[in-house]
Amino acid sequence: MERAGFIGALLVVGAVLFQVWVTVRVFRSRLYESSQKSAQAKLIWLLPVLGAIIAFSVLTSEEQAERRHNNREMRG
Repeated sequence: MERAGFIGALLVVGAVLFQVWVTVRVFRSRLYESSQKSAQAKLIWLLPVLGAIIAFSVLTSEEQAERRHNNREMRG
């Protein structure tokens, strides 16, 4: 039983660390306005794990789109 508790605690700590990491990435991003950052943070923390996954997916796709856009501008 102790092993299951330890694994459960590791999962909870991992989930919280993931949420903190995504929250920090959202607030450091230049892609969103402050109101959008606040809304993303609420999503992350009010919908644990799933909210962080959604915010991470959106942020990643937005960053990729921004990179593609910047690369096109640099080429011509």
